[in-house]
Amino acid sequence: MITPISLITARNCGELRYAVVYETTGAISRLLEKFGLTTDESLLIEYDRDTALEILSSLLWKDMAYGHECMPRHEAVLLAEEILSEYEQTDCRYFSNGNFAQGESWNPLTESTFDSGLIIINPSGNIHLCIWFQDED
Repeated sequence: MITPISLITARNCGELRYAVVYETTGAISRLLEKFGLTTDESLLIEYDRDTALEILSSLLWKDMAYGHECMPRHEAVLLAEEILSEYEQTDCRYFSNGNFAQGESWNPLTESTFDSGLIIINPSGNIHLCIWFQDED
């Protein structure tokens, strides 16, 4: 099981928000509020699982401000896979504010210079995950 402390220790740069909430309404704006992010759900893009894994791996691997390695790439991929496997169900949906791995522009959801992450919405279990990274220039 991934704990917030083990995740923060593994990626020792920038800020990291790791939250799990129980929410039955299914309202994405309500989830964003609970995660402490901007509540405008139009800023999110839905991705498939493979792209979600790519996004999370990239954010674990390097910081967003300077591209400095936070952990070896292979460790980032393994950790991202473990996180996804721990929280996902067959009907999960994956959201981010842009694909930082592909250099896409992003829609900020915090006051930080750079922010991006992954939100996993689990409609059948109503347990949702937010892992959000913030970096300053």
